Amino acid sequence: MPKAKAAPEPEAPAIITASELCSLTSLTDRRHRQIAAAGYFPPPINGKYQGTKTLVGMIRYLVADRAKKHDTLHTEQEGYTRAKRQLAEEELALARGKYVEKDKLIPALKNISAHQRAVLVRLLEQELAPKLSGLTTAEIIPLVKGAVDEVCRVFREGVGQWMTEPPPS
Repeated sequence: MPKAKAAPEPEAPAIITASELCSLTSLTDRRHRQIAAAGYFPPPINGKYQGTKTLVGMIRYLVADRAKKHDTLHTEQEGYTRAKRQLAEEELALARGKYVEKDKLIPALKNISAHQRAVLVRLLEQELAPKLSGLTTAEIIPLVKGAVDEVCRVFREGVGQWMTEPPPS
């Protein structure tokens, strides 16, 4: 009668020393301990790691780390693509004439401002002030309102004219 085979004795878990793990992963023991503290594998006992659990945990860690780096790269690529799109939109708007160069805009605005100042001086100093002397408040208010309306009309016309006829190139 054949002999019954004895059940194999359970093998002791493989042990890997800290220096062996360092040579396998090219990481320091301190980094291994940080990864173990993060829960990827059990921490070492007396400088020795549980071989299988540690190697499986290191693989899990490396896969997660790679995915995180890939995600960062993907985010940067999206930002770059967004910036390129915005630049293209700005170039298109410029080509369509939606922008006016500052060198052309500033002199035109200065001209409008000078004209508006001249109108204000004329209305307030030369026309309105002499009319107001000796009048009551009730008589002054309609005159001031008229001057304000005139100033607003001049400003509106100046800006409207500039909008229909932008500064010369």
